[in-house]
Amino acid sequence: MSNNSSCQSLSPTVYLSGYSIILTLGLFLNITALWFFIVRLPSLRSPTKVYMKNLAFADFLLVCMLPLMIYQHAAPLGTDFENIRTLCIVAGTFLLLNMYGSIFLLACISLDRCLALCFPLRSRSFRRFAPWFCAGVWMLNLGACATLFFRHTSNSTDSTNECFSSHPPVVTMRAPTIASLLIGFLVPLGIMVVSSCSLLRAVSKSQSAQDGTVNRRKLIHMLSANLAIFLFCFLPYHAVLLSYQIWERNCILQEAYKIALLMACSNTVLDPIAYYFATETMQKKIVEEKIRLAGGSGGETEKNSNVNLLARHKGTQA
Repeated sequence: MSNNSSCQSLSPTVYLSGYSIILTLGLFLNITALWFFIVRLPSLRSPTKVYMKNLAFADFLLVCMLPLMIYQHAAPLGTDFENIRTLCIVAGTFLLLNMYGSIFLLACISLDRCLALCFPLRSRSFRRFAPWFCAGVWMLNLGACATLFFRHTSNSTDSTNECFSSHPPVVTMRAPTIASLLIGFLVPLGIMVVSSCSLLRAVSKSQSAQDGTVNRRKLIHMLSANLAIFLFCFLPYHAVLLSYQIWERNCILQEAYKIALLMACSNTVLDPIAYYFATETMQKKIVEEKIRLAGGSGGETEKNSNVNLLARHKGTQA
């Protein structure tokens, strides 16, 4: 941290409290989500479940990195982390891996919801590749993070007085920053915005919305909450990355990075609330829409199958 007297740092208690709350709630919510998907719904193989399960696992891994961050903020000022430098680099790399894994999976969930509702029949063959898309997300992130790890370990000038540096070298590099902003943030955000708008337009024109079967206001609130959570968690972090390319490094940016990283980690708590608890409502709407389209196309077999699925769905809710 800079010695500039004009800069004021937040108390370590703020970070300790924030990360402790995220760790406690994040572990509980994501373990519960994984248990629900693996134990309670082992036979359900929908693309939505595939993305949700991978998202819960990514959030769980991110939460597992938080004890080391809590240790850093709890350690006395001036503590030397040189003896655990490799562990710090590994933990920081995995934190980024799972943060961007969550971002990409959130975009996949939004796109899958849109396709399932707007094009339930035509998108069926495309949506069944969900496990491969998830594998691609993990491979992309593993490759990027392996590059960062070897860059860190080969750079002897990296700061070692902190476990999670307040100004990590990667944020000052132009190429990684541009890739993070474009591929890691703006593209997923664009997918979420377009998918949400398309989903809302499709529901507004559907018979279900006109006869009151679907609560359009509730859907708007759900989609708005999803986008708001995404922006709250990840916009500050990427705004700080951009700021490092515009201004000289200083203690204000270093403190802003710490705050933005804390906000990004809060995504592990907000994801279950925004997505897992809303899954049942979305699945019911998708099934109803498939029934309507199947009935209109004369697909009697598929119609009967979907009617039975909807009946089972209502039975489980009861």
